[in-house]
Amino acid sequence: MRFTPKYILSEIVKWTEYGLQRGVIYLMRLFIKRRRATPTVDFHSAKILFLRQNQIGDTLVSTPIFAALKRCYPTITLDVLLDRRNASVLDGDPNIRKRYVIKQTRFDVFTALRDIRRERYDIVVDLIHSASSTSTLFCLFAQASFYIGFKRENDFIYNLALAPNQHDRMLMQLAEVLKPFGIEPNAEELQPYFYLPESALAFSEKESARLRGEGKFLIGINISASTELKFWGTEKFIRLIQSLHARYPDAQIVVMSSSAYRPKALEITRRSGALLARETKTLQEFAALISALDMLVTPDSAAVHFADIFRVPSVILANTPAGTRQWYPSFTEFVSIHAPQLNLSSIPLEQAIEVCDRFVEKLTSEKPILER
Repeated sequence: MRFTPKYILSEIVKWTEYGLQRGVIYLMRLFIKRRRATPTVDFHSAKILFLRQNQIGDTLVSTPIFAALKRCYPTITLDVLLDRRNASVLDGDPNIRKRYVIKQTRFDVFTALRDIRRERYDIVVDLIHSASSTSTLFCLFAQASFYIGFKRENDFIYNLALAPNQHDRMLMQLAEVLKPFGIEPNAEELQPYFYLPESALAFSEKESARLRGEGKFLIGINISASTELKFWGTEKFIRLIQSLHARYPDAQIVVMSSSAYRPKALEITRRSGALLARETKTLQEFAALISALDMLVTPDSAAVHFADIFRVPSVILANTPAGTRQWYPSFTEFVSIHAPQLNLSSIPLEQAIEVCDRFVEKLTSEKPILER
């Protein structure tokens, strides 16, 4: 991977902001203490605000919490604070009454805070799994009756600070917030979900018919990554596809990408013989396209969560340490390949070919496979 000046500058800015935020949280901790207690409101009529202003995948693994609360308390009111990155994840979600979206304009945080204060929520639940300065701000000034979150640097803003459990799936770690509502997580069907509108389903059906051809096994290769550290490499994707074509000529391979990675996707398809998926205009279209696959190869965790929701077996290219499983699927088959170094490009081509080969063989012949 090449560390460009733009990337280095963005990392400096990010970590500087991170340090300043942690410093402010530390100072507030010295002077602000909230009374520890347990909620006493009637949950059937309660208004709850969830703070979930971060990534798409984080929001997807939070959806089982919303569903469980609605199953147990059908008349409860659930609202969510989101930001521009994940705002569309809950579009059409019948469990959510209202969505507040921030980080779209300069002052929308204060507009959202004003609107939230007017609602006078009974409980605010902070679902961010690490200390967040934005969550701290909203918990300090939301004027709710009660605040729930996890034990960490900013837990002084909660009335009830939950000890994080040691489960290897983030979904089950977050589900601890159900316990104050009298719901035992292990007794619930905690399955993530995502609403697909008719327009997205129609897009997926049409695109699947074009790509799959005569009922071929459809493999999606998603090359898009959230950072430069997660791009595996143009040449490696080309050679992986060529290897799969040679080994499984009856499979159809399609390259998926965001608009930012479109030039790379065009080169990969031109040189590898793979098909190029039509560019998706919405998150719903992207999710629907994944739902039509027989198998997915991806470095992107959001795509992994969509594959989990729609039971699409996945090969995950991961730049996390081996053994890290928090963001892995819970309901579909998968194998993971961990980068030996910080960036994804350190994953050897030969290893990826071997893992994908065995995975396709298993899926097409029903032979058992072990998750690495």
